[in-house]
Amino acid sequence: MSRADAAERITVAAVSLGVERGVGALSLQAIASSAGVSKALLLYHFDGKAALLDAVAASLGRTSASRLERARHGADAMHAWRALARDETARGELALLAALALDAEVDAVPLLAVRATREESAAAMATALLEGVGLTPRVPAIFLGRLLLRQLDGLVIASTRGGLPAEALDAELDAFALALLALGR
Repeated sequence: MSRADAAERITVAAVSLGVERGVGALSLQAIASSAGVSKALLLYHFDGKAALLDAVAASLGRTSASRLERARHGADAMHAWRALARDETARGELALLAALALDAEVDAVPLLAVRATREESAAAMATALLEGVGLTPRVPAIFLGRLLLRQLDGLVIASTRGGLPAEALDAELDAFALALLALGR
């Protein structure tokens, strides 16, 4: 296993463990066990728990931005947005990212970079949603991106706190689509 492979395996294991059992379960030993590596190897790749949690947050942010970008380039942006929202609520990774943002061990500076990257991708997605129905944003696109992320993150968190029935998710997505349309011209 190469050095990069080991670090990636550790990060992926931490994400899986965090999604399954929550941020409180992310001890170094639990992550090492989940990754199938020794705690010493984990510490070789990450200079402590804070560095590992920073890497997990950065990975989750990159993944989220990438998924938003892929959805934006779909043939039907509204359909792609709805599919993305359903997929993200099922995954639960964004709930872990939100929990990490509240964790005192995670450095705020990389989290700001994660947020900025996600906001750029979300702004492009929101613009694509409006353009898909022949509208242009009448407010700054970054504002639309922030709204889109609040909607997405809120849906993910609501779904992890006891589930969000499919009908409720559809109603939330419909309400968001109508609100977004009101911000176009």
